[in-house]
Order: sequence, then C-alpha cells, then structure tokens
Amino acid sequence: MNRLIVFSKNHVRELVATIIVATVFLYFWINGPLLQRAEILSIESIETKYSNPVIVGEDGVDQKRDLTSFKTLHFEEEENHGFGLILDKKTPDNHWGFIADAKHNPGLSVELKNKIFEHAKTYAGEEMLVNIYPSMDMYYATIVNPKNNKTIIYLESTAIVKNIRGYGGEINLAVFLSEDGTIERIEHISSHETSSYLSDIKNAAFYEEFKGINITKGKQQIDAVSGATLSTEAMAKTVSALIEKGTPYPISNYAEINEINYFSLDAILNKIWMVHLLVIFLMFVFAIQQWIKKSKRNMMILSVLSLIYIGFFLNNSFTYITFIHPFLGTTVSSFMGLYALMVLLGAIWGKNTYCKYVCPFGNIQRLLIHLNPIKTSRKFFISNKWVKRIRAALTVILLSGILLGLRSWSNFELFPDLFGLSVLSVWFIVSVLTILATLIYPMIWCRLLCPTGAILDGISDLINYKKRKR
Repeated sequence: MNRLIVFSKNHVRELVATIIVATVFLYFWINGPLLQRAEILSIESIETKYSNPVIVGEDGVDQKRDLTSFKTLHFEEEENHGFGLILDKKTPDNHWGFIADAKHNPGLSVELKNKIFEHAKTYAGEEMLVNIYPSMDMYYATIVNPKNNKTIIYLESTAIVKNIRGYGGEINLAVFLSEDGTIERIEHISSHETSSYLSDIKNAAFYEEFKGINITKGKQQIDAVSGATLSTEAMAKTVSALIEKGTPYPISNYAEINEINYFSLDAILNKIWMVHLLVIFLMFVFAIQQWIKKSKRNMMILSVLSLIYIGFFLNNSFTYITFIHPFLGTTVSSFMGLYALMVLLGAIWGKNTYCKYVCPFGNIQRLLIHLNPIKTSRKFFISNKWVKRIRAALTVILLSGILLGLRSWSNFELFPDLFGLSVLSVWFIVSVLTILATLIYPMIWCRLLCPTGAILDGISDLINYKKRKR
C-alpha cells in the first residue's frame, strides 16, 4: 500500500495524463468520430395555394412579409460538414423546387455530367452503347451490350457522396449494377489517398470482393485490407451511400428489386489484427520495462522485427494524423485506435517509446547508421535548438492546414511509400534519399522533419518538465 502511495505521488502527471487519454479514447470508442453523419428522415409534402405558410402576428395576417424563411427539411450532414475543423463554413440553405438545377445541386452540373459520361465510356469499352441521364439529384449512365441487349447501371460517387472520408479525404468510386441488383464491379475514380495504400488495396484484390454482392440482401460484410484499413472502410461506406442515393431511383428503373431491404456494406478486418496488435504491444512492453537489459543485441533484434513486421509486412504506419482523425469525422479501426493508445501511453510513461524503439522508419535509419562503414562526426548542420524549432513549426503548419480542410497535407509521411515499395512514386525516391542522408546527418528525418515525433516529444517534455527542472 505504501509503495502504491509513493508511486502515485511520484507520478502524478503521468497518472493525470493517462486518465485524460483513457477518457478521450473511451469517448470516441463509444460515440464514434465528431462530424459524423446525422440520420435525417425523408419527408415529402404537397403544397397548394391554400396550404402555403403565412406570417400571423398580433395584427393578423401579414401578406407582405417575406416567406423565404420557411424551409423544408434538407440533408444537414452534407451541407454543413466539410473537411475542415477550425473553419468549417456552413453552406447557405437552398430552396428546392420541383425541378432541380446545377446551381442548387452540384450533382447535376454540366461539368459533372460530362465527366461521368466520359468515365462510363472509358470503363465500358468502345463496343458498348453508353447513355447518360439525370435523376433527382445525380447523373447516372446506362451501358448496353448490343449483342445481348443486357443493361448495366453506372453510378459514380463524385460530388454525390460528400460525408465519407478515407485517410486523405473523399474517395470517388464508380459502381456497375446489373439488372438483378448485383454489383458487377467497382472502379477507383480519384482520391487523395497515399499511392502505396492504393497499390496495396489493388494487389490485395479488394475491388474484386464487391463483385457478386446483391444489394437486395441487406447488410453485408467484406474483408478490409490490413495496412489500408481506413481507405478500404471508406470505400465500402462510399459504395453503400451511393447505392442508397440511387434507391429507389434510378436503380429501380432498371434493376429488378421487388422488396425494400436497406443495403449497407462494411469492410471489416479479420481477427488476425489481434495477433498483429499483440506483437506491437510486446514491443512496447519490452521498451518500457526495466528488468530485461536493453543490450545492443536485443536492440538490433527489436529494430529488425519492427522493420520487417510493422514496416514491410503490415505497412501500417502510425502518424500524427491518427490523433486528429476522430475530430475530422474519420472512423478509426479498433486496431489503429488501440495502436494509438499504446503510442500515447508510451509518450507519457516511456519518454516517447514509439519513436525510440517501435517506429520502423526510425529503426531503418538506426540500422543504417550501425552498418555504416564510414565513420561520421555525428554533428548536425544546425543546432539542436533550431532543429526543434523547425520541426515544431512544420508540425504546426501541417496540423493547421489539415484542420482548415487541406486533407492532402496528411500525406506528408515517408513511411507508407517506402515500405509499400512504391518505386515509381516521387515520395519513394524522397524517402530513399532521406534514409541515405542519415549516413551523413544521422536521423535527419526524425530530428528535423517528422511531425509525429514532434507531437510525441512534446507530450513527453510536458510530462517530464518539472522533473527536468529539478
């Protein structure tokens, strides 16, 4: 009991920080991310000249008052939720008439119509007959095979599905539906996702999992791709939302759907993620514990394990973006959520355990320094004081830009491109050059440029500030 009291007195900051982190973690675990989609009922109304709203005041009916303040229910989650958190401007309310137009509905713009038509023709092939039509709030295309007169419906999420985000923002997809409501295939149109993740998704045959799914069979599941969980989960939700948008029209015009059965599709990681998480957890335990000596041999084993297992095998990077995903409306998987919790607790109790022991990008630099036959002076080209200032300033700029809505800035990470072996990517070349530069300037990325390290070091410094002052 006395030991517990003494421990609590000596680690007040750590305990308080742990309680705060655990509370925030549990909140988002139970309630999900902020800015999530609101469930809005669909309401139809019929108005005549006898049922138009009027202003009734103390002096009776005021026929001269402007009646534009009377509005019908609209899709609040799409009009008022953007990609930014700090300056998420609300779109002015629009008045919807019987005939929709491009001014009030971007889904019916001429530019989008032309894009969807060109995409449909490209994917369909020259021998197919492609036509494009407007629906209530979207354009869709029909692809007809002249040989057997079979019709496929082409739907595209561009400018239609706006409230679902992957790692880098919206993911625009195309869905091909047969006449019996079966998904023939899906295609990736555009996104800001990291190229290596998109490559992993394609190589894992994720798009093929959609083939054969029938939208009349209600809620269904497919396997998410480990290492690209956020992207694959967002893709499944985008397909669900797009089909929901197209139901009943235009889907019911072509597909034989005789019953109302709400369709949804989820991409779920199989249970193997628990094994991956256990391996990572043991790495953190080894890093924090005091009873096993951290010899040079043991550290080499840990570095190689981190490099091979987390880096090349999982390619599942933890970055500063993981911290703010829940605030931007992006759902974090159980794997990444628990991974984030371990990283935060490692910063609180172990003086940034993740960067020192677990991070594969840091470990590949350490291994290269250890194997470097050329001895370097290990002296950096600028002082440590300015190193911290530059890294902190870069982190603040990146975080501000992402919170303001510049989600493509979240791709400022060399980890996925390097371990994803995206050899044709510019960022892969940059990552290789950065690692080679560590032969001259040791740990240059970690010390000077890494925003994740800046945040975790900041947490550790804050926790240990009083101790260092003593």
